[in-house]
Amino acid sequence: MCCVLQTTCSALSMSTQAKILGVHPIEADEPVHLIELLVEGNVEDFDIGGVTQEVVGQSKMNWQAPYDDRILEQSKGKARYAFFFHYLDLKKPLYTSAGSLPLPQLSKAPAHLQDLEYELP
Repeated sequence: MCCVLQTTCSALSMSTQAKILGVHPIEADEPVHLIELLVEGNVEDFDIGGVTQEVVGQSKMNWQAPYDDRILEQSKGKARYAFFFHYLDLKKPLYTSAGSLPLPQLSKAPAHLQDLEYELP
């Protein structure tokens, strides 16, 4: 099950939709997951570096952010990203410039993501 959230930037601009396509556990010394994210609409306004997750008791500057993010596919009005995310709380949504996105259930990384290797920061 994937989750979709749509926000409208303004009455005159194209809306931006973000959809988490998958959350995949990675074998590492610390908790880390590979996340695949699809953005459609006004992709130029989407800030991949602004993806985060609330950590209660911490200021926003201490919240996690995407690590080793990359664009897998980009065309007019569509971008697909993959990134690693440390200490992901599976019960909390990710916050993005397109809004809050609930996380889908964990799954094994699909074949097109198998070659993405995690390297320690």
